[in-house]
Amino acid sequence: MPFRMSVLVILLSVGLVACDSAPTSPTVTGPTLASPANGTVIGNSAQPLTLTVNNAVASGSGALTYTFEVASDSGFTRIESTATVPQGAGAQTTATIGTLSAGREYFWRVRATSGGVVGSNTAPFRFTIGAAVTIEAPVPVSPSAGGTGSQRPTLVVTNSTRSGPVGAVSYRFEIAGSLAFSPVIASGTVAEGAGTTSFTPGADLALDTAYYWRVQAVDQASAGTSAFSATRSFTTILTVDLRTVNYQRFVNVADWPETNRIISVDQDGGGNGPMCINHTKSGQWPTVPFLGDPSNHVEGTQWYLAQINGQWYAGAGEWLRPGQICKSGQLTEAIGPDGTWGGPMDTWRPRIGELVGYMVTTPARAWPDMRTIDERSNVVLRPWTENGRTSGRR
Repeated sequence: MPFRMSVLVILLSVGLVACDSAPTSPTVTGPTLASPANGTVIGNSAQPLTLTVNNAVASGSGALTYTFEVASDSGFTRIESTATVPQGAGAQTTATIGTLSAGREYFWRVRATSGGVVGSNTAPFRFTIGAAVTIEAPVPVSPSAGGTGSQRPTLVVTNSTRSGPVGAVSYRFEIAGSLAFSPVIASGTVAEGAGTTSFTPGADLALDTAYYWRVQAVDQASAGTSAFSATRSFTTILTVDLRTVNYQRFVNVADWPETNRIISVDQDGGGNGPMCINHTKSGQWPTVPFLGDPSNHVEGTQWYLAQINGQWYAGAGEWLRPGQICKSGQLTEAIGPDGTWGGPMDTWRPRIGELVGYMVTTPARAWPDMRTIDERSNVVLRPWTENGRTSGRR
């Protein structure tokens, strides 16, 4: 009897040990969906699409894998794409899926597997692939490549060409201090204009500094985007904001595209009053008969800007024949009355050393008569001189 009891105790002990050491099944908790977020609209051009999840938590030592599924219905009876990938090295795992049809709604989910144990599918997220549209990159107009601009320059692009069911297009402008565009110093998204679209930053840029700018077109309805435009550079200089100028008698040119750049200004208010404004478009703009005379053509107009009692005024000055950059007769005492601008520029008599603004445009003095195309140069400021003197007062 004692022997039998001993055997029984031993057997029971072995059984308990065996029960205590039996392996437990691994468990899989999660993962959670990260991107694309629920309800996202994705441009068709953004495909192939990458799905991202926050990693699952699993007990046991089995390697984790993730199965991504995309379906065209919330019940996942119509699976459009599937991918199984190993867990990523960080806190998230991604999978890139095949191209989906444009203009349709989709649902996606994921499940994790570890050591043969398959976790539950996540609740699905919905996303939409936008319509198949093509939007070409917009074309920069002004400031021109390597040109100049004010501390709040107006950037202008020619609107993008497009095909497909494009909706309302907007344009994202970016300004940066380097070609890498990191960081972006100023940016803004504006609705498309008629033919061209422009943007002006809301804060001053640094003076005498080189900047880079580019633009991307966006179709909000389809989430389609163009490539970025070609990158252009400009340097900020002391100039005049043409939107704040009072235009004397003739046309307001603030919104004319800045396609031209002033190379140099050579002026003398004494002697025969030469005014020479050399510019990159000299001899290149289209011409028009001067006051209907077919033997006498003009291509542009010199402009002068004066600051009077704290306000900038602008007046269209002398006509420029094809390739002509110099006009005589721009004397200190005559430039105001000769301009036929109206007050207060009609009596303007610039002082020696006074900063005067200079600009060149296509024909503007009789606008819209004798009109060709509406284009202008930048504005530069130079001190008024007379007979070689650069300072003092007459």
